[in-house]
Amino acid sequence: MNLDVQRSLFVLYLLQLGITQGEIGILQSFLFFSSVALEIPSGLLADRYGRKCTLIISFLGLCVSGIGFLLFSSFIPFAIIFCLFGASIAMGSGSDRALLYDNLLAEHRADEYPKILSRARAVGAISLSLSMLLGGVIQDTLSWNGVYIFFAASKLIGAIIVVFNSEIKLPPISLTPNNVNELNTTTAEGSFTSLIKFFSSNRGAFLIPLFVGYALFELSTIPLFIYGQPFFSQQGLEIPVIAGIYAAVEIISAAMFIVAGYICSRFTLGVIAVTTTFIVTALLFTLSLNTGTLSSVAVFILIMSLPAIYETAYETYINENIESRIRASCLSVANLVNSIIIGISYTVFGGLLDRYGFSSTLTVVAGVCFMGLFFASTTLLLGGQQRRKKSKKLESTRFTGDAP
Repeated sequence: MNLDVQRSLFVLYLLQLGITQGEIGILQSFLFFSSVALEIPSGLLADRYGRKCTLIISFLGLCVSGIGFLLFSSFIPFAIIFCLFGASIAMGSGSDRALLYDNLLAEHRADEYPKILSRARAVGAISLSLSMLLGGVIQDTLSWNGVYIFFAASKLIGAIIVVFNSEIKLPPISLTPNNVNELNTTTAEGSFTSLIKFFSSNRGAFLIPLFVGYALFELSTIPLFIYGQPFFSQQGLEIPVIAGIYAAVEIISAAMFIVAGYICSRFTLGVIAVTTTFIVTALLFTLSLNTGTLSSVAVFILIMSLPAIYETAYETYINENIESRIRASCLSVANLVNSIIIGISYTVFGGLLDRYGFSSTLTVVAGVCFMGLFFASTTLLLGGQQRRKKSKKLESTRFTGDAP
């Protein structure tokens, strides 16, 4: 349930309470670092006790966080609220995709994952865009309290919906769609031990640079999503208009997610990563020039929506290269790397904004975005080498088997 009526407005809410942009950056860092602390434990819990369990905890934690926004107005309580918010995000991160992928895998439909994921994300983006518009209307016609009452209620409803969803339990076998599966020598082996073994092996270790590269790419968009709110406010735009801009971002993202399913079935992750990184880097430089309100809005929407294609290809690539029994845990490791890098970036981003302004900060961010491509390329090159070695081994085995 992707309703989030406060997402496009919460920075403005905190600013009107007297919290500075630098302090908001610190709060966002608290959010991400609390998410970091629970990323791997939440994945292990999901693999052991079920993905539904952690999703329910996630929704309930978000509900309590929403209530906290209603009750407090100073920095220290918000630091605790943001930590709870981050922990709640961690409890749900990876579990939803792992649940979807394993349900498809059990039905022998894993090859449909990119298409179904892109459609699910499109529906989520549309519902998020509508909720952002609703948030602007609620704030304009009622109050900030109305926004957060609706937010908390929507998360409680989300937890109830998850209770009635189905979850298919797969056997303790390392299932993937690529015929690289191995039967566990010890089926009772713990998830944490399996996770350590996986990332200690070549199959797992080569994914780490991709995690870093994608996190550096996301670093260029996620903090901008937050700090775009005061940027547009300084341009003289009213709260309902700003909410409309963020709603437009989600609507365009929905279209991108739909297109992503088609693109990912025809192009490799490498092609998609290079193309989107070059385009987003160029757009960030353009936005830093501050060429006017209308052009800034258009560029901002493109920067925020294009990553949907990269995200779909990235998640599909990871799921194709990890084992089913530790899928949620592996996705949590990816989210852990992402959260550490982006958590640091929030504090840096906020500090740069306070000291140097929006344009100079965006120039730095554009450079970091481009740098992420080098890390992602490392994984893709190593992955290509591994596939070629396997192909040669299969060919030599086949040749030996055919010999008289």
